[in-house]
Amino acid sequence: MKILFVCQQYIHATRWINQLKDSGHEIYLFDCLDAPIHKDLLWTNYTTNWNKRKLPKFKGEYFLKTKLPKFYAFLEPYLCVTASERLEVLIKEIQPDLVHSLEMQSETYPLLKVRKKIKFNWAYFSWGSDLYLYLHNKDHQYKIKNVLKDVNYLFTDNKRDVNLAKELDFKGNEMPIFPGGGGYKIKEYQKFSLTIKERKLILIKGYDHWAGRALSVLNGLEIIVEDIRNFDIYVYSAHNKVVDKIKEINKKHNINIEYSSRYKQISHNELLEKFGKAKIAIGNNISDGIPNTLLEAIICGAFPIQSNPGGVTEEYINNAVNGFLIENPEDVEEIASKIKKALNNNVLLENAFNINKSISEKLEYSKIKKEVLEAYKNIEKDIL
Repeated sequence: MKILFVCQQYIHATRWINQLKDSGHEIYLFDCLDAPIHKDLLWTNYTTNWNKRKLPKFKGEYFLKTKLPKFYAFLEPYLCVTASERLEVLIKEIQPDLVHSLEMQSETYPLLKVRKKIKFNWAYFSWGSDLYLYLHNKDHQYKIKNVLKDVNYLFTDNKRDVNLAKELDFKGNEMPIFPGGGGYKIKEYQKFSLTIKERKLILIKGYDHWAGRALSVLNGLEIIVEDIRNFDIYVYSAHNKVVDKIKEINKKHNINIEYSSRYKQISHNELLEKFGKAKIAIGNNISDGIPNTLLEAIICGAFPIQSNPGGVTEEYINNAVNGFLIENPEDVEEIASKIKKALNNNVLLENAFNINKSISEKLEYSKIKKEVLEAYKNIEKDIL
């Protein structure tokens, strides 16, 4: 098949598309944000540098774009080549058998205008907060419903989003549920893995923004500060206000929480090494799908303490069996209590380690890749 992927240059998209390398499919790539193509996707037939101006930039344009986005969206086709315009030309030119958009807001919405003009077979992969967060936002709900009405094939990384899509009148074909970035090379991950007794690290995801709630975790740590003095603590991908809070806690309580900034991140291998040393790994947010970091914690043997937006995390975590579910991501007392319980119960952590090892086997790269290729094969049978 000729498959046109419409996606951002994220590592998750890269990993997903690379499963199709040398598979016999002809792969095309387009990014609606016109970002430089990821170095691991340069083997594809990609389109880039398409976002040309029709009129010179004018004073106040940035203000309109950020403060009056609806008005700017009306003006945009007169100012520059839009993603919808370029996609229409590209689809007519290459005649793909399947257009597959990954992520809703930036990479799928532009296809709606194209779909009104020309027909194409359309697959969409729901990522992260695509449906769960934006479902009740009036500005987004109308567009999401129109996308789901037109999409022929739905990929998700969880059952929750399948059910949400059906609530929004999706009537197309449900594809099997897959991790958002495909499978994992388990042996490469587990080479970093220490035994539970050797682990002394508390690992925390440092996002605190429209979805992330790392500050609630740090506030929870303050409640049990005397219980964590003998542990190393590391916060990765910390937003600026999280960095400020870390410095405040370190000074106030005379401890040494280390961190890497969201804007100067450690390498993926360095992060995996930390997962392999972590006794517990904490991720806390008000909205997400199945985070890759949750799956990496499971694979590397760290006990996951994870928020559960819309019940999505319980698809992998049985509370108090192979991890802890944070039911209220803003409840610092709940978070503190679960961290303390986990750190003081090696029996729980050993049992979880063994259960999660079994889960890891189901996420193995070659197994998932085979299933993904089979899914595309079934689409090919359906449309050709």
